Amino acid sequence: MSSSNRVTEVLEVETLLSQLCNEFLKQFGSKPDVAACAPGRVNLIGEHTDYNDGFVFPMALPMVTVLVGSKTNSGMCTVITTAEGVDEPKQVEFALPTSEIPLLPGEPAWANYVKGVVQNYKGE
Repeated sequence: MSSSNRVTEVLEVETLLSQLCNEFLKQFGSKPDVAACAPGRVNLIGEHTDYNDGFVFPMALPMVTVLVGSKTNSGMCTVITTAEGVDEPKQVEFALPTSEIPLLPGEPAWANYVKGVVQNYKGE
């Protein structure tokens, strides 16, 4: 079967969560403190028009994003992806942003999504 004809197995959230908690324990030596899950979504019509009085037709997807983590006092953020087919490396570490030194996009590309969230939603 060619790669263009493969069907991706969509795992249950509970299965993903268990796998991620095990990976977190393996990588960091403790269980994560938090977990979050968000469904995939696609807009069949109407990108960015819903808040401009336009029409949208969103549809939930069976794929989800699951995240586990723990707060750190080190000033550093370590992110690991278990996703298949993403660019290497699958682990990145970066300093938390400050008003003087913001986060900037870089390689690997998948980590830029995480960096964008960290940059714009700084915790306490």
